[in-house]
Amino acid sequence: MTTRITRTAALLALAALTATACGTNQPPSLFTKGQVSVGVKSDQPGTSYLDGYDFNGFDITVARQLLKKLGTEPNFAAVPSERRTTAVTEGRQDLVIATFSITDERSAKVDFVGPYATTPQGVMVRADDHRINNLSDLRGKSVCAWSGTTSGTALQKIPGLVFSGKTTADGCVRALENHQVDAVSTDTLILYGFAQSKQYPNLKVVPGIDIDSTNRYGIAMPKGHREDCYKLRDALRDYLNSSDWKRDFTTELHAVPDADAHWEAHYKPNADDLDKYSCRDKSAP
Repeated sequence: MTTRITRTAALLALAALTATACGTNQPPSLFTKGQVSVGVKSDQPGTSYLDGYDFNGFDITVARQLLKKLGTEPNFAAVPSERRTTAVTEGRQDLVIATFSITDERSAKVDFVGPYATTPQGVMVRADDHRINNLSDLRGKSVCAWSGTTSGTALQKIPGLVFSGKTTADGCVRALENHQVDAVSTDTLILYGFAQSKQYPNLKVVPGIDIDSTNRYGIAMPKGHREDCYKLRDALRDYLNSSDWKRDFTTELHAVPDADAHWEAHYKPNADDLDKYSCRDKSAP
């Protein structure tokens, strides 16, 4: 009897040690440090840009709103498009909120929370250029997109289009202004941000041109933080279901509702879709 009790006690002690060891192997929460490092874009007016020493734009506002709900603050740093995934996987940033579209390839490497916005891919031209009015007008035209985005891949599938790649958004926009390319193509939401900026008064978005499928913007975080992922997802759900999302979107991207009477149907995600795309190893079918 004594031997049996001793063995039972030993097993219970071993189980407790194992549970403790497993617990210590879990990564600490990203949201208990008081500040979260967040990778963002620095060159996209309307969505995410550096104005002097301050970051501004819709992505920035979303980050501040959600992290406030979780009792922490963002520490922003610029990250180029092609480094968004590695910024998370290599531990340089806790989160990336940078007009980062959710895809199967990316979801295999990082966890996403989203979408917090949706957008088609569109076309921007010089304001005095009236040659491009529909998708077929892009044939024979030089169209720019920057590296690290899904936009360039979509453009190269269009027959007859002359693709021109740059490393940054600013590179494409400057090439358009300087008549080095005929158009710039990326997410329509991003293009409206450029077109509404006082920095680029001679650019316009061509209405009615949608290229490829809808892009869904997600917040990227490292794998292995599912509890944090669920907390951020629930905070985003509350944000989408409140009036705050609409207020913040129309404040930062006023050109979108000015141009599109049905803008909410095109750019605001359904909160019910969060479970399809958030905290998964593969995006929803």
